Amino acid sequence: MEIESKFLVPEEKDFKELENLSRLASYTISEVKAQLNEDSFLDTENKDIMASGYYLRVRKSSGEKGKWITIKSLGGFKAGTHRREEYVSFLPEGLSVLECPDLRIRNMIFEFTSGLDLFPLITLKQKRMIRQLKLEEKPIADLYLDKVNLKSESRKKIYSEFEVELKSGGTAEDLETIRDFLLSHYNLVENPFSKFERAYMFRENLPEKTLLDLRERAVCTQLANHKNIYGRQAKILLLLDSGSTQAELSLLLKIPEPEIEALILRFEKERLSVFPFTGAKKKTLEKKLMFYFQSGKGSPENGWTEIGYEEWTPEALLKFYGISIEKAENITSGALALFDGFSAYHGLGNEERELLRLASLLQNIGSTARKEEESPISREIILTHPLKGLKLHELKILALIVELQEPSISEKNPCLALEEINIDLSPAFQNKSLTLAAFLQIANALETENQMYLPCGFRQLEGAVEIELMGANAEKTAKRAEKRSELWECLFSTDLRFIQAKEPFEAKKSEKKSEETREKAEKRAEKRKRKETQKYTVSPEDPMAFVAHRIFAYQFSQMLAHEKGTRKGEDIEDLHDMRVAVRRMRAAAIVFDEYIESEKVEPHIKGLKRTLGTLGGVRDLDVFREKAEDYLKTLPPGREHDLDPLFLILSEEREKAREEMLDYLDSEKYSRFKKDFSEFLDFPESWVLPTTTEKHDSLPHRVKDVLPSILYARLANISAYSEWIEGPYVSVERLHRLRIAAKGLRYTLEFFENVLGKEVESLIKDFKALQDHLGDFHDAAVAAEMLGTYIKTGAWKLTEIEKVSDKKQVPETSEGIEAYLAYREAELLTLLDTFPESWEKVRTGEFRKKIEGAIRSLYESP
Repeated sequence: MEIESKFLVPEEKDFKELENLSRLASYTISEVKAQLNEDSFLDTENKDIMASGYYLRVRKSSGEKGKWITIKSLGGFKAGTHRREEYVSFLPEGLSVLECPDLRIRNMIFEFTSGLDLFPLITLKQKRMIRQLKLEEKPIADLYLDKVNLKSESRKKIYSEFEVELKSGGTAEDLETIRDFLLSHYNLVENPFSKFERAYMFRENLPEKTLLDLRERAVCTQLANHKNIYGRQAKILLLLDSGSTQAELSLLLKIPEPEIEALILRFEKERLSVFPFTGAKKKTLEKKLMFYFQSGKGSPENGWTEIGYEEWTPEALLKFYGISIEKAENITSGALALFDGFSAYHGLGNEERELLRLASLLQNIGSTARKEEESPISREIILTHPLKGLKLHELKILALIVELQEPSISEKNPCLALEEINIDLSPAFQNKSLTLAAFLQIANALETENQMYLPCGFRQLEGAVEIELMGANAEKTAKRAEKRSELWECLFSTDLRFIQAKEPFEAKKSEKKSEETREKAEKRAEKRKRKETQKYTVSPEDPMAFVAHRIFAYQFSQMLAHEKGTRKGEDIEDLHDMRVAVRRMRAAAIVFDEYIESEKVEPHIKGLKRTLGTLGGVRDLDVFREKAEDYLKTLPPGREHDLDPLFLILSEEREKAREEMLDYLDSEKYSRFKKDFSEFLDFPESWVLPTTTEKHDSLPHRVKDVLPSILYARLANISAYSEWIEGPYVSVERLHRLRIAAKGLRYTLEFFENVLGKEVESLIKDFKALQDHLGDFHDAAVAAEMLGTYIKTGAWKLTEIEKVSDKKQVPETSEGIEAYLAYREAELLTLLDTFPESWEKVRTGEFRKKIEGAIRSLYESP
């Protein structure tokens, strides 16, 4: 425990006098020792350490080899005295914070952050003069006279501070005597803040007196973007803290003023206890060694296997513990249907959806234990059998969701439930866990004797949502589901009503819809079967020309298979799959150009190019519309029609593009292209080039002879972009071309996947991630440009004539579209900021080693 008094020294005269002190009241003072300190304060991106009520400091002092790492609690100032928890350890040079020799500090960091990365939050420098205060040779306190230098962007601040920190020989009476003497003899101001708190307020430009302290602000900031009741309350408190009035908030958030008033009164009395995520935190510090972190084993961020734990898949765990996969999959389908159906309410993304899927599969993993122990045992299994690919915080979220399924836990009191479970997670993660647990609770109620009453329709009513359940005699299940909806209703203040859906045989319309559903399912099964039976194979000894023929034949069959669905236009994925097949053929033409009769193939490549261009117009509009609809789901109720004017013109543009596409697909030119190419594919021998020169020298033509040089050449093409995209300015066009190059290498790896060994799977995954990132960036850039044109002119695209014309019609109501433009521009900046992370994965020496490993597999293949 650190006990001290702190004073600001506003005048230089007092600073000089304190600098030359030789005696203080009846206490003697030792000689001064000067020290230069540089303090770095670390936290996660979401400020999880601050939200836990602490801060983490790493101090580099002049003349010392190594650093001092300190964890202190926030606040603690009362009646002139600071009382704070303090944990200090020396950190030898070369070690990271997570390798701190003090096991308590290491565990505290992991408890607060759940293994998330730490980043520098604030850095300050100070010149410190240190002396010891004694009474008859007994050490009473340490005196620190500091000149503190703060810097935040273009702003600077220098201030002076005097601290008196009690040592083991000092008492509270000593500190009171010293404080009274200093205040009566010098022009000092009691300082209620630590250096970290003062530096953070300076960086954020906060006044000293606010409604929220720093911990409260961190917690509310974490929760404010959540859509449930706790997110709404956090947003209210943050806005009140920034100066908004209750009347303004009532209008802005559409919340009655009495509700805001009630929250203020509760918060003044209970502070952060108004949220169910903070009450148990202090108790966690008394825990011994945590399961995920043991001395000398490192950190989970390096992978579970590297720190001594076996990684598991959900399927392996279910099999190991003898759990019914059928039942688990039934519940999973119900939980995911609820998640998707309520997306406009919760606003969660794919990462949370995946966690819900895993929780649904594994919730009964402890069912072999006694009934009352099932949920805690399930939680323990999950925490001690880490799932492959999950990070520490995700593992803990999974465990929390599962334990919240315990029937004895009251849905009406999540605060009590979370205190009893006591999982160390940030408020943001706990809040997400509650929402996901609510879905799973309902999904459990929808499953009876391995029969799942699947939600199939969601209808918004006044103050409620009506959910239709598929399956005969669903009335009992509906009542059970409504009873298990209490947690959801608590979180979102919306009643759920479950009703029996009309059976397919009760109405012709329903029967037709059911038949269409079956047809689509059969169609998907047929697609999978076709892909399994027609997928080409490659061996190292194969001539490249024959591999090329197999790839073109397979992809051409895929193109034709999706043409019917593309013409009908009922499933946009048919158009996407048809377009992908054409793209792969064009990519193959480049890869195999030197090993096939290019002149004979070229006319057919031109046909592919025309087809790709025609399909692209409709597909691009589909993607734009899909992303715009996803954006609408993130908006609050009442704004679902923000983009209606835009959707109107999009529908018109898509109709035009679709007419052009159908005209082409019905044309003689396309019909002739298909016929000619099909006939050309009937004669694979016509693809082959000579394998020797006129002088009978051998020419490389087998896969194992030429594929290594192809892969290295493709990799070199990508590496060459580094000089253009690693500087302070990046060309959007360069990134677009890089995306095409990355896609080319990815397709090449996929063409030869079965001869390149297991390494190729991670290579393909890395390139797909880079390609997807760049694809999203390109889509956002194009969308921003098109939206800007629409807002200015009312047109989706401008022809050259329109660009110089004065007759431009600006849409009358464009506020919602302007907001969407801002959203896409923000997305663009975020993708640009995060691009280096994706790029780093494919430019390292480790990545080249993977390529080399894949090539070695080529020669090891039987």
